[in-house]
Amino acid sequence: MTDRAEDHQDAAAHHEVAANSHERAARFWNEHGEPDRAELQREMAEYERRGAALERRWVELVADDKGLRTVPAAELVISHARQGAKQLSAVLSRTADALERSAGLAEEHAQRRDRAGQSDDAAVERQAAEHAREGARRARSQAEEWLMLSESPKCQR
Repeated sequence: MTDRAEDHQDAAAHHEVAANSHERAARFWNEHGEPDRAELQREMAEYERRGAALERRWVELVADDKGLRTVPAAELVISHARQGAKQLSAVLSRTADALERSAGLAEEHAQRRDRAGQSDDAAVERQAAEHAREGARRARSQAEEWLMLSESPKCQR
């Protein structure tokens, strides 16, 4: 069996393409009110990105074995940092989605409490919903910042 760096580079590229497809599918399912399917698609995207990172590490190992390493260490560090920023962005986006779902549930509880004549309890539920929404806004904002950082020209090869 040959262990060619090019094969691992190709595999990494395929993983990235698959990850991007899963991200698009997650947005589709989220827009169509299917948060569970969207969540699975996001997890699959993260899985594929991890596969791409592993393939890139394999390329480094093969290149080291053959004395062919052409990528400076600083570029490897930047590449790993970019990948980490993308992964953190994905985690924060999923966190924001979960918080938004929690806010919706708290709002439903508040409505039930109102119907039951428990206005104080309803107010507590609405406050919980607002806290969850604020957490979701912060998580989404952080996710966008990490994603922009991962795509920054300063972090490109």
